[in-house]
Parts: sequence; structure tokens; C-alpha cells
Amino acid sequence: MALQTAAGVGRQGDQYILTPDQIEAFHTDGYVVLDDVITEEELAPIEVIYDQFMRGEVLGMNRDFCDMSGPYTRAFEDFQIVNAVVPRVYRPELVDNIYERRARSISQQLLGEAIELDYDQFLAKRPRKGGAQFAWHQDLGYWPSTPQFDTLTATCSLALDDARDDNGCLQVVPGSHLEPQLRPHRPMLRSSSVTGEREESHTLAIQLDPEDVRVSIPVPRGSVSVHNERIVHGSPGNDSDRWRRTYIVAFRGRDLVEYERSIGFTHSHNDKIQWTTHLEALKVQ
Repeated sequence: MALQTAAGVGRQGDQYILTPDQIEAFHTDGYVVLDDVITEEELAPIEVIYDQFMRGEVLGMNRDFCDMSGPYTRAFEDFQIVNAVVPRVYRPELVDNIYERRARSISQQLLGEAIELDYDQFLAKRPRKGGAQFAWHQDLGYWPSTPQFDTLTATCSLALDDARDDNGCLQVVPGSHLEPQLRPHRPMLRSSSVTGEREESHTLAIQLDPEDVRVSIPVPRGSVSVHNERIVHGSPGNDSDRWRRTYIVAFRGRDLVEYERSIGFTHSHNDKIQWTTHLEALKVQ
């Protein structure tokens, strides 16, 4: 049964209706937190599949299953951030689940009707892993240069566990998405290259400016944070005894997604194409 409120906002069947203030916050601050997007009953079947990935039971993923905080060669038992990229490719029953449908509704209100799901991702910080840190970055720094398209992205992150400071919740620099250019990114491993495949590790990082104001974004289980593709963000390690599990689906303009696929870019770490990033297009050295 849909959540009914006097204002007609929140869960409404397959939709999640935003308030004008929530829409404005996304565009002004670069992010917004939406409460109670998915119920406990709706989370249950998603969580079963999710945890199969977290236990390493989904085979044949190659680099799409890795440690986001370390090299591709790191042994599974040593993972700190368990990263499963494009899980709907490996478990098609995830396609069009209730979270995807509500995230699409949210994204259409933020971006417009002509959008498409660009990629999905499972990310989880294991308990007592202080090294489970996300380097500061901007998502757009990872993706192909597409100056002919509007790059606006709604990245929806569903909390499967309460995300708080103690287990490494997301941190952002509000308003940084409005800066005219991306900040310089560097590969986390020295021998990695920003161009084409990053053979040892997928991770890029930026240095924060002294004047950057960092804000933590706690997100309760079943709630969702949504952020812009240009906002500077990262997160600390997990020093708690709890997991921090996150389910990401990102929506972008349909024409942009179609272009990405036409050049062979799928967000999979197994892609073998060579492509130019936004940073390279800006001649970042």
C-alpha cells in the first residue's frame, strides 16, 4: 500500500513524489536526502540478492567484482569496500525492481522525462575496515567526454544499513557541482593511467582545497541520497562493527546513455575500449 500524506508527497505506488524544496536542494546544493523511499517489506528480496554478491557467490564478473579501495588483484578475503558493478547484468531479476522504479520517478522530477538508467552498483564497507575510504572525487571525472550532451546525472544511493559517521557515510562539498571545471584527478596507484583502462585500480582522487566545507550525509536504512555528477564527494573508513551497504542506480539523459553505449562504454570495469575522459578533454595534467 502506498504511503499517503496530506501533501501527496513521498511513496505513491511506483513513484516517490518530491517537494519543491527537495528539487531545489538537489540543484542548489548538489544533493538531497529522501526519507523512507523503500519499505522493509520491499527491501527483503533485494537484500537477499545483494548479500549473495557480498559473499562472492556471483561468478564470472572478473573486474566487475573488486575492492573499490585497492588493486584489482586484492584477494576477496582482504576486500575493504566490496564493489559489484552493473549487478543487473549478472542477476537480471534485479531489472525493474521497486527501487529502480522509484529511483526513475525521482530522477524524472530532477532531470526531466527523457532519461534512462545508466548503470547500477553495489558498494559495501565491511565492518572494522578503517581503510574502506572513498577518495575525494567527482563522478564525471571517471566518464567519457561528452561535450555535445547535457551531463546532468541523478545518482541515487539506497542505504541498506543506517549510514552514519561511524561506519563511513557519504561526505560532500555542497555547491561544488557549480564550479565551471572539474578538479584535477589522479590515479590512486602511481603506475595507473587516467587514459583508457586503469590496469591496476579503478580509483581516482582529488585534493580538497583548504576552503572546502565538508558535510556528512547520514542516511537511514530504506532512505536514499541523490547527488549530482559534478559534486565533490568521498567518505571515511568504517570503524564500526556494522556494515555500510549501499545500492546505487544512476539516471542520465537518454541521448547521452545511447551515445555511451554506441562507443562501447557500459560502466563495466571489463570494457576494453579506449576513450577520452572529461578531464583529458580539459587538458588536465
